[in-house]
Amino acid sequence: MPSKLRSRKFWFALLGALLPIAAQALTEEVQLAEALRLSAGVVIAYIFGQGYVDGKAASGAALSSGMDE
Repeated sequence: MPSKLRSRKFWFALLGALLPIAAQALTEEVQLAEALRLSAGVVIAYIFGQGYVDGKAASGAALSSGMDE
């Protein structure tokens, strides 16, 4: 987990998730439901993106270890 805290992708995803909620708190132009939906979309996109990257890294490691035998 500490390596994730140093990730720029993580910090931009966190910022992207917080900004719609902050915008809703600062102005009434953004509805709360819309802000929560936008924040959830950012979090879900980050989770799927990291899952894809981790999966590719794992399959690359499996392929390279299989070639060593």
